[in-house]
Amino acid sequence: MKKWKYYILASLAYIGIICLIGVVEQQSPDANIKSISDAFWYAIVTLTTVGYGDFYPVTPIGKVVGLIVIIGSIGVLGYVIGEITSKFNRYMEKKKYGFWGTDFEGHYIIIGWNPFGRQVAEQIFNSGHKIAFVVNSKADVDLIKDVFPGDNCFCLFADYYNMEAYEKVNIKKTKGVFVNFEEDTKTLVFVLNLKKAYPNSNIVVTCINPELKDTFVNAGIRYVISQSEVASRLVASYIFEPFVASYTEDLITTSISGFDSDIQQYRILKDNKLAGAEYMDAFHELKEKFNAVAIGMVSHGQIIKNPNKGQIINAGDYLILISDGNTKSKLETIFGVKEGE
Repeated sequence: MKKWKYYILASLAYIGIICLIGVVEQQSPDANIKSISDAFWYAIVTLTTVGYGDFYPVTPIGKVVGLIVIIGSIGVLGYVIGEITSKFNRYMEKKKYGFWGTDFEGHYIIIGWNPFGRQVAEQIFNSGHKIAFVVNSKADVDLIKDVFPGDNCFCLFADYYNMEAYEKVNIKKTKGVFVNFEEDTKTLVFVLNLKKAYPNSNIVVTCINPELKDTFVNAGIRYVISQSEVASRLVASYIFEPFVASYTEDLITTSISGFDSDIQQYRILKDNKLAGAEYMDAFHELKEKFNAVAIGMVSHGQIIKNPNKGQIINAGDYLILISDGNTKSKLETIFGVKEGE
């Protein structure tokens, strides 16, 4: 028999006992419970532990049945409180593990959690953006919430290969997805499935084996970073030009304090006064007014390093700048967007 049938039988039995008090007590001339409605009032007062004392059984049979009502009320009250507590705990658990989803838009998604993913997340958080994490371990959810508390962090506990789950992290309205697995083959299989389910997603991956970089690109991944290539170039730079390497490492790190400098990119909106301006004019204006140095731009998806004189900045292009933390907030105001894509 299903659980709800037991509840119905128990409720009917409880109601029957209450009715029995009303029937038995109203036969006594000294009774103050003189009707079924009085019996129900007595039961309700007993159940809620109010104990007004206006109704009580006076007959021997009524007292015995009343004792059953008292004991039954304890059970009913305990059951009701237990069910409410259980449902509340289940709701909070589902909320904690992201089962209700998020309304984040223009955010970033990191799939997979490890020390490297944490370092990536720290850079994104320091730039003021929101991140939705997808992990397959509840312990990782707790750890992430401890490391990144606040409204800019959302965690979803899910099976990585359940493509429908990514609707809960609003993947269709994200700016970028970083797939953070530690095995290249696992990453490749996963991104092929993800790209099939969400073909417009801007996916970024890292690969351990640089020989697989072209394979990822052919699979439609826009940005593929070989960890060994990046590390080897930085190490080589530290060997023969250490100050350049140190400066480079500092620039690619998101600024935290007002005096830290980093490289930023800002999208040119249609109503931005720089739209339609020459790059060199924008260069001088940004340097004079904000002490920000333009070092390049992106037009039609192509990076233009050190643009030539006469290069026009159009709406939809990006300017790549170097500025400090004090200037960043001013730049975000004049550009009307946060740094990033």
